[in-house]
Formats: sequence, C-alpha cells, structure tokens
Amino acid sequence: MTLITDVRLALLDQLQTILAANGYATSAGSNVRSGWFNEVIKVQPIGDGLIVVQRAPVASAPLAGPGAIKVSLAYSVVGAVEAGLDAYEAAMEALEADLLSCLLPEEGERPRWLPAGCSGLEVGAPEVFPPGDGQAATTVLVPIKITAVISRQG
Repeated sequence: MTLITDVRLALLDQLQTILAANGYATSAGSNVRSGWFNEVIKVQPIGDGLIVVQRAPVASAPLAGPGAIKVSLAYSVVGAVEAGLDAYEAAMEALEADLLSCLLPEEGERPRWLPAGCSGLEVGAPEVFPPGDGQAATTVLVPIKITAVISRQG
C-alpha cells in the first residue's frame, strides 16, 4: 500500500468512531463508505446517517524535495440523513457537529489518527444542503486537506 491509501483508510477508520456509544449525537459511523456520493446513494441506504469520503480537487501541485515528495490530499466528507423538510435541521446539525468533532484535533496537536508521514490537517467550512427536488435526504459537505510526505522510490 501507499501512504495515499493509508491516509484514506485512516480517515475511514476515524469516521467509523462516530457512534452514540462513543459520545457522539449520531451513529452515522456505522455507515461509512468510500467513493462518489452520487453513486454510493444509489446502492447504499441513507437511513439514520451515511458518511461518504470522496477525493476532491487539490489547489496545489506536489512539491519535489530531496528523497521525498510533499503532496496535499483533498477529500470531501459528505454526511447525509434522511429527514423531511419539517425535521431536517436538527438531524443535520447533529451530524455536522459529529463530523467536526471527529475530524478536528485539539488545538495545536497533530491528529493521532493520521498515519506517519502526514504533517497537517485542514478542515474547511461545512456546506449544508437541505432536502428538496424529490430528495428526502439532507447533506453536509466538510472539505478537508491532509498534507503528506511521500518517500521517493528507487
């Protein structure tokens, strides 16, 4: 495996800790997938919560250094909850708070869940999308960027 794969798997593992038994408001961590959200929801029930991790565009090019390459890995963490127009806000706010609590480290600390070789994590501003246009689910998108240093091969 590569460090890029290790980062994705570590992110999935971390999101799977979002369970009421672990002190979170939801148990969306029991339904975490990797892939493209619009494709995953075609085959995976949303139910009380679904979290999908999908790659996102990166704003910066990799940097070459002596014996290593510094890369930014960007992901969209998309959470969804089935809730009608009357009840979606509280359900989405709970999932949004859980995602942020799960992903953000203590101030000044490196996230312990990131694999060795990762030097940073940035969590962007969440975007909330209410249900509508025949869709009963409400979604929240949390952009994240992870900085990793990959050793050169050869």
